[in-house]
Amino acid sequence: MGQGVVMFKPSALFDKTMRNVGAFILALLVSVSLSSVSSGHEPKEFTVLLTDQGINPANIPEGTLVETDYLFLYNVDKREGVMHRVQIDSEGDGSFDGPDDLATAWLSGSCEKDENGTNMDKSCKITEFVLLGPENGLLPGNISLRHQIIQDGQTNSTDFFLVLGRDFHQDIVPEIAQNQTADVSKGNENDLPVVILFCSIMGVLAILPSFLNSNLD
Repeated sequence: MGQGVVMFKPSALFDKTMRNVGAFILALLVSVSLSSVSSGHEPKEFTVLLTDQGINPANIPEGTLVETDYLFLYNVDKREGVMHRVQIDSEGDGSFDGPDDLATAWLSGSCEKDENGTNMDKSCKITEFVLLGPENGLLPGNISLRHQIIQDGQTNSTDFFLVLGRDFHQDIVPEIAQNQTADVSKGNENDLPVVILFCSIMGVLAILPSFLNSNLD
């Protein structure tokens, strides 16, 4: 009996090779996609403590807060019967009592709870979040706020302000530029990853026949 000859199946090699090529192309596509996506601004919470001495910090530096950030107001004043709140002049007219102006609830230093840890008084609050953004009528720029303390029926008020910055990571609809030459140049820069990807794929396809022939011989 003659020695058996093991036949290599070209179709199996071709399928395996094409799977490898497909995986390589997919990796290139993912790489190009990730390089062209910029991470957006992650909203943060800026804590303001409401104390028996006023607010802390007393000033919020410029560059600290941008659109979509939050103020986290926390009453740490434990004096009995003393409550705090913060008003926001959304309209920018110097008044804090306009129809579109904002105000937190009156915040207590503590709330009585039952055996399950639930507030006995549903209206009692110690903390509150305030979204800084157009959803609350707040636009980038100087925003006036008022901290109020009520004690024994007397209300004391202290004004302060913050500078709300613009979130430059938000998607902005591009305007039609007057300089058409600059637009074309910018477009060419944006197309560069696509050109590189196309050339890479063509290079793989060009060497594919040689690779197959070398394995079949």
